[in-house]
Formats: sequence, C-alpha cells, structure tokens
Amino acid sequence: MLKILFAPLQGYTTGIYRRAHAEIFGGVDAYYAPFLRIENGRPREKDLRDLEITHAECSGIADSKCAENAKGNGASYKVVPQIIANSVSEFKALAETLLQKGFSEIDFNMGCPFPMQVHRHRGAGILSDTQAVQEIMDEIKRLSGSTTISNGTAPANANETASSNAKGNASVKFSVKMRLGQDSPDEAFTLLPILNDTPLAHITLHPRLGKQQYKGAIDFNSFERFYNESKHPLVYNGDITNVSQICEMERRYPELAGVMIGRGLLARPSLAAEYKAQCENANMTENADAQDVRKKWALSECEFTNKLFQMHQAIFDNACQTYQGDSQILSHIQSFWEYLESSIPKKIFKKIKKAGKLNEYNEAIAQLK
Repeated sequence: MLKILFAPLQGYTTGIYRRAHAEIFGGVDAYYAPFLRIENGRPREKDLRDLEITHAECSGIADSKCAENAKGNGASYKVVPQIIANSVSEFKALAETLLQKGFSEIDFNMGCPFPMQVHRHRGAGILSDTQAVQEIMDEIKRLSGSTTISNGTAPANANETASSNAKGNASVKFSVKMRLGQDSPDEAFTLLPILNDTPLAHITLHPRLGKQQYKGAIDFNSFERFYNESKHPLVYNGDITNVSQICEMERRYPELAGVMIGRGLLARPSLAAEYKAQCENANMTENADAQDVRKKWALSECEFTNKLFQMHQAIFDNACQTYQGDSQILSHIQSFWEYLESSIPKKIFKKIKKAGKLNEYNEAIAQLK
C-alpha cells in the first residue's frame, strides 16, 4: 500500500481544511502545509499563523504529550511544514523558525511553478542554480546531524550537538518536493548526485517542467529514469484523480514510496480513504473484477455528499468564528467548492461563486441539500 500525502495548495489546504478533512474523510498519511516564505526580511506572518500548533495538528511535531491530546480529540494526524527559499540564508531563517516551533520534519519546495516565485529564484526557479542548491543541501546535512527536538522545542543553538540523547528527543528530518526543472529535465539530473548525497527522508517529484505549470504532458520517461537513479525513497506527484491511477502507479513502480495528491483530493476528498479501504480488503476481493472492487469500496453518492456537508460546516463555522464581515468570511469558504464544480449542479455552483453576502451564499448551499 502506498502512502498518500496531501499536497499543499495556497488558499485551499489551510489549517482548518486539513483538520476537517482528517476528521471527516481521513486516509491521508501526512498533510503538507502551504509553504512558509520570507517577506520583508522575515518569515511571513500569515504563513506562520496557519502553522500555529493546535491540538488537531500537533501529531506532526515532536511533543508527544500534544500528540496524545490530539488523539483524545479524535483528530490526530500528521502535518509537515514546507519552506521555499532562494538562498541558504533564507533557508536557515525559515528552518530555524520551524525548529523553534517544535516541528521535527520540514519539506523544501523546489517545484512551485508560479511566475511570482520563479522570478524570485524560488521553487522551480532555483533548480538551475546548482551552487544555491548545494549550499542548502549542505545546511540540511548540518541540521540533520546536529539538531535535536526535545519536548516540542528546538535547541536554542542550531549548532548544538545531540549530547542530550535523552529519551523522547527526535532528530529533524528533511524532504524535497521538486519539478524536473524550470526549462529542461537536465536540471533535475544535474542536481541528483547532490540530492543523493544529502540525508533526505524522501523526494517528491512532479515530472513536468516549471514553465509548463500544470499543463502539457507528464514526462514519464524522465520520471522513470529519476526513479531508477535516486537513492532516496521517491514519491510521485501529478494529475492523480482516482483510485485506479494510484493502483497503476503502485503496479508500474513497485519501489515507489507514495503519491502526493493535491487537486485530486480537493475534487474528491474521499479519494485517499477509498484507496486505503480497497487495499485493506484486497485479499477478500482478489478474484473479483477490478471495476467491481472499486465500486464496492467507493463511497455512495449519499455518503459522499453527507461527509462533504459535514466538512463544509466545520470550515464555515470556523470562518464565522475567526473573521468579521460577509466579505472576509466568504473569501475563506467559497474556495472550498472550486475543485468540486463537477460534483454539484452548474447553476448552484455559479450562485455560490457569485454570492456577495452570507444570506445569498447560505441560500445557494441550502439548494444543494
């Protein structure tokens, strides 16, 4: 069974979305938070607020007591913060901030294709800069070998060695999410020896170029070469929308560590749970027709709709408690439906998107029920 990782999407996979999804749909092994970045010379406050540790999210940090509390609330799940940087100095500042907050895993983004980040030499924009990537990987080596997290708190000095190998200490782990390159797959293969020489938990690869963004064909030939030459566990990312695609990746790449899914899970929040249910019951259905098996373990339309409304209500209630005024509240809940357009009637979808007041929005939602 492959691990299912929920990809970070700015403006969509917020802290409340992650918590509601874990509680209601589940099936995800780890939720990756949208990247933390440097803004005006310091870690961006808005990103940090999303990473504020709550009982629902603390199973992703080193504090075992906090994780225990989360389990008691029925909401234990793993959250991994992600950082994006254009230099080792930016990387250090962001990593230090997360270590001080007690996170024991950090993902480094070398794949964001959006021009605003690429032009700032971040995300896919850093892939052609071998020296910058080497310096960041050297910093990962240093932090991986010297930093411990104790009771949810990073050492005051990042250079502090693990002389305090006390019970409950955990070393920080790093992973990388990347594209094949910004302009050419050669960029990824130039970096691969550097990555292979760095202690990484895994690499997540989206086999497109940054300049393609989310359009154009996926380069499976380059993915297969990377899969064969990487010394680290490899996670696939890109255009996964159904259970059969996950099963096909598992069959095609038997050493694959997992799949990271973003838009596919936003459009079908039950996708991960349905894949897990099918795998867990594979022995009972191994002689059955594959299509019948998928139907058996997929949620019925009624079950899916009920869970969807539960999740929406959790996000809606949080928005009403957190923000003031119709426009602020609507800006945080209308995005919930964006990738679900194919699941609801077009007329109602348009009403939801056009709603400028809460009463208009609520009227549209009522028509769905």
